[in-house]
Amino acid sequence: MKKSLLAVFLLIIGAVVLFAGGGGQQGGQQSSNEVRIGVALSSSDEFNTNLRREYQAYANTLSGVRISFTHATSPASQVQDIENLVSQGVNVLVVRAADGQTVAPAVNAAKARGIYIVIDEAEVPNVDYDVRITGDQMNHGIMLGEYLKDMISRREIDTARIGYIAGSASEFALRRKVGISEVLTPAEHEFVIGGAGGYELAEQWSATRAQQIVENWITSGQISRMNVISCMNDEIANGAIAALGTQFPNIIVLGVDGSTVGQANIRNGRMRATTYQDSKKSAKAVIDTCVSLFKKETISFSNPQTRIVDPKHISLMTLQTIDSLLSSN
Repeated sequence: MKKSLLAVFLLIIGAVVLFAGGGGQQGGQQSSNEVRIGVALSSSDEFNTNLRREYQAYANTLSGVRISFTHATSPASQVQDIENLVSQGVNVLVVRAADGQTVAPAVNAAKARGIYIVIDEAEVPNVDYDVRITGDQMNHGIMLGEYLKDMISRREIDTARIGYIAGSASEFALRRKVGISEVLTPAEHEFVIGGAGGYELAEQWSATRAQQIVENWITSGQISRMNVISCMNDEIANGAIAALGTQFPNIIVLGVDGSTVGQANIRNGRMRATTYQDSKKSAKAVIDTCVSLFKKETISFSNPQTRIVDPKHISLMTLQTIDSLLSSN
C-alpha cells in the first residue's frame, strides 16, 4: 500500500514538473526569463567582427541574456543563417542585412513565429520589424562636408571637386554621399565623375575594384578634374590610396567607418578624414533594445513613425581627434 501511494505521489510530482517546464511560447520561445538573442551579421569583415565583440562584451555584463552569432558569406547564406538562429530557439532576432531584399522572406518567417525583430542599420524592405537601430547615414556625409567647408574657409582649397566611390548603390548607403551636398553649396562643390549619379561603384565594397577605378582615372586623365576622392568606407579609400601612390600628394582622400585601416591612413597622412562609428554605443543600443522588447518595456524611439532608435554613434575622425576618440572607446 505504501509503495502504491509513493508511486502515485511521484507521478503527481512528475506531472507538475512537466507542466511547469513545458509552458507555451512568447516571442517565439518557450516560457523563460532568459533573453535569447540571435544576431545575423552581414559579413566577417573588420567592422562586423568588432561589432560582434562589443555585442558579446556588453551582453556579458547583463544577467539572463544569451547571445548567438552568425556571419554571412553572401546574401543567400544569410537566409540560412537566419533560419538556423530561429531553429536554435531565439526569442529576439537582430539582422544586419547583407541584402535586405534577399533576407526579407526569412525575417518575415521569423516574425510570424512570434520572434521580436530588430534591424541593425541597413533597411530590410517589406518587414514589420519591431525596432530599427540606425544613425542617419547622411550624417557621415554632413561631417565630411563640414570638414571640406572648413578647408574652403581656410583657403586650403577653392572648391571641392569630388570623385566619389560608392560601395553600394542602395538609397540607404548613398545617403553618405548626399550628406556632403547638404553642407556644401553648388558653388562650393561638384561631383565630377559618374554622370547624373555623381559616383563610380566599387561593387560589394571592393577595395580592389576601387583601386582599378582610380587607376582608370589616372590613365584617362580624369584625375586632373578632382582635388578630393571621397569613399563610402575606409577599405574603398585604401584601394584609392594604393592607386594614387606618391604621385598625387595634394588629393584629399576621405573615408567612412574609422576602421583599423582607416586609422592607419589617418596617422600616416594618406587620408585626411573619416567618420568613426562607436561600436560600443551601437552594441549597447541594440542589446538594450532586445532586452526591452522581451520584457515588454517602452522603447524610446528617435522616430516613432519608423520605429527607429538612433544610437548617436558617429563622429569625425582626423589626426587631431583620433586619439581622443579611441581613448574614449
